[in-house]
Amino acid sequence: MIRPTLLERVLQLLREYGFTYQSFFDSNSSFDIIARQQNIVLILKVLSNIDSLRAEHARDLQKLTHSFNAHSLVIGEKTKVFELQNNVLYERYGLPVLSLKGFELLLQQRMPAQRSFKGKNIVELDVNTLRKEREARDLTLKELSERAGISLESLHRYEHGSPAQLDVAEKLEEILHAKLIRGINVFEHCYPLVERAEQNPLSINALDQLRELGLKLSVFERAPLTAAAEDEHRLLISHVEDTHHAAKKAMQLEKTQHVVKQPGIIVTRSRKNLHVNNVPILREEEISTFSNVKDMLKTMNERRESRKKEKK
Repeated sequence: MIRPTLLERVLQLLREYGFTYQSFFDSNSSFDIIARQQNIVLILKVLSNIDSLRAEHARDLQKLTHSFNAHSLVIGEKTKVFELQNNVLYERYGLPVLSLKGFELLLQQRMPAQRSFKGKNIVELDVNTLRKEREARDLTLKELSERAGISLESLHRYEHGSPAQLDVAEKLEEILHAKLIRGINVFEHCYPLVERAEQNPLSINALDQLRELGLKLSVFERAPLTAAAEDEHRLLISHVEDTHHAAKKAMQLEKTQHVVKQPGIIVTRSRKNLHVNNVPILREEEISTFSNVKDMLKTMNERRESRKKEKK
């Protein structure tokens, strides 16, 4: 399946399961889709071959996860050597990866039973049921480990939460006549990437000034926006050199705002207008005139309201 077709299938599933969404497939962005259903926000990267995921895209996805209080997920079909299995959770650069069918099952609240780890499929066990069923049959750890053909130390680890290989878990289920394999929480197995130093035209002056005002910012490398505030002052920020390039940025910012429900601004070195579309514009040299974040946000809100009045 070619990537555009895969993307359309993902969009179709989101529609079927009641998500609102915006697509950024044509913008060479670190993510392709951002979707929302009530309080659940998904940030999706769609790739035919999941090995083509780039490190800078993964960094953005992990930052966006925190900035938007969202869940990031990669959806694909294959690696360089094998096709993805539908009931297996994979990982790339610390991000969860599912097949298209696996994503559909996730939307049905059916979690994958297996996780790919160092070339092997492992499962998570219901440790309470494992211990309860072993004790109900008056089996010691040693007796059960011998019947299952595993070491005593391994069984002890399983009863304390360590994952097991699929064949071992199935053998334990057969011996105890109990369901031990439990679904894996897709979003519990993400790990942080090593941060790369910020390389952004906004970081030299405006970004530092915004931080001095009190904003805690995440800066993105390939996202449709430049930065996002992570603290109580939720704010989306896009940077352009001048307002000639602001229209496209404003469109992308408004699409993101529509899903994440956060206000946005465009920061530029020069401007002719106070806003572009419905997004207020802030000149870099204006930032130093504000005494704190609240003053800046008040001015941005005033520009936003003035735009609404103009359109009436």
